[in-house]
Amino acid sequence: MNIIYPPLVEQMYKFMHEIDKNVTKQDVYKKAIEANMIDYQGNPTKWAIKHGYIAEIPTVNERQAKLNKTSSTTSSEKDLDAVFSRMPPSAFTWIENQGSYAMDTAELKKAILSALKDGSLSPVGRKHWLEVLAKIRN
Repeated sequence: MNIIYPPLVEQMYKFMHEIDKNVTKQDVYKKAIEANMIDYQGNPTKWAIKHGYIAEIPTVNERQAKLNKTSSTTSSEKDLDAVFSRMPPSAFTWIENQGSYAMDTAELKKAILSALKDGSLSPVGRKHWLEVLAKIRN
């Protein structure tokens, strides 16, 4: 099985592996939790940030929101991107005989809910995507 570890564990592993070639990612994950450096999801603990062991970095959504504020694109383009960028490429299927794409509504619904939850949509976009979400549910 291929286990995907959180980014902090990957970073800690790279550092620790230079010191001890026998260390595993699982070892690093367990020790980081025991040392109160990360929680079970791999996020830094408040204690680790407070004591300077781990620097607090912005999340992907926070960085995206900052980019959206400084970007010259229109709010409708930002709102479209805020939803569609959350969807995997596999959610879009080319339909040859229609000359257009089909979209997986389950993936679209997840993307809309995610964008609504983190506040990355403008007020107008929020209203628009809530309407789309209502249509998907019907």
